[in-house]
Amino acid sequence: MSSSTSQKYRDFTGEPLKDKDISEIPGLGPKLAKNLEENGIKKAYELLGIYLTLLKNKDYFELWIRDNAGANRHQAKQCADAIDAFSKSTRKRTSTTNPPENAVVKKMCLSDTTNKLTIDEYEEISTLDESALQMLCEEWEPPSQFPSLLDRIATLLEKYRNIRSLHNWQKKCLDLPARRKNQNLIYTLPTSGGKTLVAEIMMLNCLFHRNLDAIFILPFVAVVQEKVRSLQPFADELGFHLEEYAASKGRYPPLKRRVKRSLYVCTIEKANSLINSLIEHDRMAELGIIVVDELHMIGEGQRGAILESLLTKVRMLTPQPQIVGMSATLANIDDLLKFLDAQFYEERFRPVELEEYVKVGDMVYKIDRKNNNQLIEHRRLDFKYTKQNLLNDPDRLVGLVSEVIPDDSCLVFCASKMNCENVARLIVSFMPEKLREDNREKRSILLESLVEVNEGDLCEILKTTIPFGIAYHHSGLTGDERQLIEEAFLDGILTCITCTSTLSTGVNLPAKRVILRSPYVASHFLTFAQYKQMSGRAGRTGQSQTGECYVIAREKDMKSLRDMIFTVAENNTGCDSHLSINNNYAIKQLLLNVISLKMCTTYESLMNLLQKTLLALQTDRLNLNLENLLDECLQYLIDTKIVQLKQEEQTNDESNSNESIKQSTYEITKLGKATVEGSVDLSLADSLYKHLSISLIDMNLENPLHLLYITMPFDLPTMTIGFRQLVDRMQEMKNEEKLVLKLLEIDETFLHKKAVGLPAQTKVSKEALLRFYVAMMLYDLFKNKSFYDVAKFWDQSRVKSMMNFGLINNYYRSLFND
Repeated sequence: MSSSTSQKYRDFTGEPLKDKDISEIPGLGPKLAKNLEENGIKKAYELLGIYLTLLKNKDYFELWIRDNAGANRHQAKQCADAIDAFSKSTRKRTSTTNPPENAVVKKMCLSDTTNKLTIDEYEEISTLDESALQMLCEEWEPPSQFPSLLDRIATLLEKYRNIRSLHNWQKKCLDLPARRKNQNLIYTLPTSGGKTLVAEIMMLNCLFHRNLDAIFILPFVAVVQEKVRSLQPFADELGFHLEEYAASKGRYPPLKRRVKRSLYVCTIEKANSLINSLIEHDRMAELGIIVVDELHMIGEGQRGAILESLLTKVRMLTPQPQIVGMSATLANIDDLLKFLDAQFYEERFRPVELEEYVKVGDMVYKIDRKNNNQLIEHRRLDFKYTKQNLLNDPDRLVGLVSEVIPDDSCLVFCASKMNCENVARLIVSFMPEKLREDNREKRSILLESLVEVNEGDLCEILKTTIPFGIAYHHSGLTGDERQLIEEAFLDGILTCITCTSTLSTGVNLPAKRVILRSPYVASHFLTFAQYKQMSGRAGRTGQSQTGECYVIAREKDMKSLRDMIFTVAENNTGCDSHLSINNNYAIKQLLLNVISLKMCTTYESLMNLLQKTLLALQTDRLNLNLENLLDECLQYLIDTKIVQLKQEEQTNDESNSNESIKQSTYEITKLGKATVEGSVDLSLADSLYKHLSISLIDMNLENPLHLLYITMPFDLPTMTIGFRQLVDRMQEMKNEEKLVLKLLEIDETFLHKKAVGLPAQTKVSKEALLRFYVAMMLYDLFKNKSFYDVAKFWDQSRVKSMMNFGLINNYYRSLFND
């Protein structure tokens, strides 16, 4: 019986929807209806809404039904025919009668009970014509029968983030044509202004109304982990997959979901690998939006080059997913807008007023941006220092901290991880014993929790500082430790955190006062973007009217500091391309990627790729020539046998004869394929291949030590080798384990001499010794020793103890198992 003559079809198309279940729609039996219910769709009117959101395109709707309900072609067509017929019959009814009083465009609101703020529903209602909207309102009244996505989001925002309304700028941004038409968008807003919420709403819109996946790119592992924790309740209650791509986490390609959509939260490097895998497996059509937080990082070193490469590849695709970039500060915005072909929205709104100061000696200067950008004498510190105290704290940092804690909160940004720990100890040494009484019980519980996640042990510094409400925070802590410290700070259990610049990006830890310990990040002078990120943490919405930022400086730094604060803000060269740094490394990597993915295989297509980069827009200013860069990089890839040039014969379509012409194309070699899949440094690919080939001959598989050494990265960070620790471990080794030393030609006598400080020579390179040293650390972990014990024995941070060698292992498998 055809769908157009069945009783089920006639009943469905001839009657109002009311509260019909989806099982009453032709083509959808109980099993298919159950599949849709698992995706949160239970009523017929909800399925009709999806059809209208897809612009009443039956082909798209059939594909949607097949993908989300598991229907076959016939079942999907039956369902689409019935929905389409019902839509047309309802249009006739609404177009020939006056709409009822409640037939108005539905509004949604995020509001509190005293001051309701309504905004246009952020769904793609611009794709629905007016009569369709009237029909929706007529069929779906009362509203309680059709709980909207935004209503559910509003409830979750209030429940988990205490957000009851949207700011006016957020409404404007969500109402932009670029947002409604899914076009590329860049927007800037001071830190703590609420820009991330707008991006999250756009991603949720993509997941549920466009039925496509989303990628959220964040700059650091810790920020990704914090964002995953923040979004998990939304994923659980709204019903989508939240997938973390950071550190060792992430699957390539990701699992293909049949019903629920996925939100991938990634670091820049992981996002690049994820995009590559989706392109390789022809799955980019699943992706609807890519959101880049801290877009200004496109102008910061190698990571910026990776971000530019990622976005360039996406811009080459047809159709292209929407790209949304956001940042607290962006220079040379015109270049970025052309690069991404994006609209721009800028807002100066900040929920809490920021007061900025510079302290030199005991004098505090106020930064005045309103009157000719100047520093105005404000006050002198009145914290009483003894001579000994000044020797311990010559920059009078403790004086600034003591003005705030314990009644309010303070973040102290330090130049390095070691400095964080030292500053935490310094502050505690000045604190009165009575501070230990504040939140004593809660701080005791915090210490117990930290000991528990560390398998019974804890850093001595945290044991000393936490009872006073002070802790340090940097990448040397484990993820569990960072989370516990962050939550304790937000809850007021801790009142002061000494931290590195990582905490300024993404991790939401606002404080009454922010102090920059010095105008340096590591050994580099502070950039304007970094300053804006750190100062943006000052001010807690709903808890204070103002936030304060203090920069501690010395006289010798004042000229550079003035230039950074006042001059760089007006500079248009802050987001320059870094593709050509490090001997054009990022360009070579980009070319290798697109050749491997077969996106571009001819010289002309590769030149077209480079012309779409941010670099292409800045070649004159950077004094570069794209053609020369392309020639040089392609020749390097050929010389290193990663790419080869192949001549192919093709028929000449412009000639009437059947003569053929030769077409030169670039293709990846076996070594190149392993280099890409293993994410191996191009300069190391050939030597690593030779190393692995030789290691196969004499591999010792009696224990994992030799395999750990073989798969150890060649480009390890510089660290001091602890020969004494090596000797201690060597004395514990069994004979079969010591065979590895012989295979590597490491002489035990050499190790003993180095351990006691005597001169010694060996034919083993420093690089090989370092790789063996790290392999020994990982071997301890393999034997189920705790991260804390391993780090303590080898005198290394726990992060180094957790070093990931999986990428090299992937390279190895790709090379020899192809």
